[in-house]
Amino acid sequence: ALALGVSLGVSISTIVTSLSMGKAAAAAMEAIARQPDAAGNIRTLLLITLALIEALVLYCLLVFILLQGKLAPVAEVVKITASGM
Repeated sequence: ALALGVSLGVSISTIVTSLSMGKAAAAAMEAIARQPDAAGNIRTLLLITLALIEALVLYCLLVFILLQGKLAPVAEVVKITASGM
C-alpha cells in the first residue's frame, strides 16, 4: 500500500505541476501580448511563480525518497507474494 501511495503521489504531483506551470506560462504570454510595456514585470513574476511551483515538486520528490527507504526490499515482497501471504 505504501509503494502504491508513494508512486501515485509522485505521479500526480508531477502531472498537476506540469499543468499549472503551463497555465502560468500561457497567462503570462497572454498578458505580455496585451501589454508589451509590462513585459519585464510580468516575466519576473512568472519566474518567481514557476520557482515556487517547482519547489512543490522538489518537496514531493524529497518525501518520495524518504518514504522509499521505508519500503520492503523487492526480494522480500516476492517471497511473501509467492508464499500466498
